[in-house]
Amino acid sequence: MYISVIKDLYDNSILAYKISKINDMNIVMNNIKEIINDKVWNPTFECIIHSDQGFQYTNIIYIKYLDSYGVTISHSRKANCYDNACCENFLSHLKSECLELDNDIPKTFDDLIKKVDDYIYFYNYQRPQKKLKGMAPMMYRRSYL
Repeated sequence: MYISVIKDLYDNSILAYKISKINDMNIVMNNIKEIINDKVWNPTFECIIHSDQGFQYTNIIYIKYLDSYGVTISHSRKANCYDNACCENFLSHLKSECLELDNDIPKTFDDLIKKVDDYIYFYNYQRPQKKLKGMAPMMYRRSYL
């Protein structure tokens, strides 16, 4: 399974994600389009998308799409996972706190989606984070925006 995650670095919240059985352009483009087509999208704010140099993120379709919305693309350096550490950190929490913690491995694709949905809700609304003064991302967002 593959996951595409969009994380807001202001408050560490997960804004959107897609899970797919196939690692292709659709997983990334559908995720990006969900954010841009959302009524919350405000093109007057500067937006930078950080990613690794996977084929989806260097594809001309992806680049032109983001450019048409004024989004700056920032790629990590080759063979350097630290440039995309923020998302890697979230994925580590997802694996250790959701998928490995209780050894309750989802048996179907729908079970996996449900488990990840539940975890991301927990992560965004209930899981305290030291960087956010002990608040969960959405609590932090509401108190500081």
